[in-house]
Amino acid sequence: MGLLSCSAEPEPEFLGRERVTVAMHNDLPGLSHVDDHGHSGLDYLLFKHVREELDVEFSDPVPVSSRDRVAQLVSKRADMTIASFSITPERMLEIDFVGPYLKTWQGFLVGPDGADVQTMDDLRGKRVCTWDGTTSQKTVDDSRVTSEWEPVVKDDASDCIEALLGGQVAAVSTDQTILYGFAQHHAKDGLRVVPDLKVGAPQYYGIGIPKGHRADCLELASWLKTYVGSSTWSKDIDTSLPLLAEGDPERINEHKPSTDAIDARSCRDKASP
Repeated sequence: MGLLSCSAEPEPEFLGRERVTVAMHNDLPGLSHVDDHGHSGLDYLLFKHVREELDVEFSDPVPVSSRDRVAQLVSKRADMTIASFSITPERMLEIDFVGPYLKTWQGFLVGPDGADVQTMDDLRGKRVCTWDGTTSQKTVDDSRVTSEWEPVVKDDASDCIEALLGGQVAAVSTDQTILYGFAQHHAKDGLRVVPDLKVGAPQYYGIGIPKGHRADCLELASWLKTYVGSSTWSKDIDTSLPLLAEGDPERINEHKPSTDAIDARSCRDKASP
């Protein structure tokens, strides 16, 4: 009797995994939010596109806090992070990024009592909230001397929004894209993003992955350039963050990264000039 020769086909892998675990926020309306209706937001739509593009199995998204995004990848508790993750020189030394898929600036969200806030001077002497583990925290802290506001640092986004709704702070400051999501989610509470009030340098959101997978990283970066240049990207922005371009559809393009920007920051230890 001959031996049966039947070797199973190897399972496809990405990032060295047959089953990829993606970490995402669950408390950022418009970007990555979980409620009774399930997951929604731009980051979640991006995750769905990536899952459709790659020939590999994905687990359901796992939650991540802003402060734990790098550590979760380095410790291999997640294989990929899509979580309004700003690409910075410090983070590029520890992990690889694919992106950016979105460009934004830091702005300010105020409540019904903040109708008089139009400029930075209007925040003088007032409490401004941001949360731990974000680039926004450093910007608010660095801006304290010139603007003379009092920075308040909370554990996460929902704590800052609760403080704003309760009148304990005058404003919340973080990336404008995040703030527009909260303004939409709390429209009945009168929250609004202060138009054209920005602080700090532009932020570039990327997909985070552990180092050591440059071929897979470059494959994903190639796909991302096509996605960002497509009408699907614009539709995803409009669906997830309708207030971003309210009254001016061209504003969406201000947040679109160029191909050069993606090449300069993807799969590198530091951004190219």
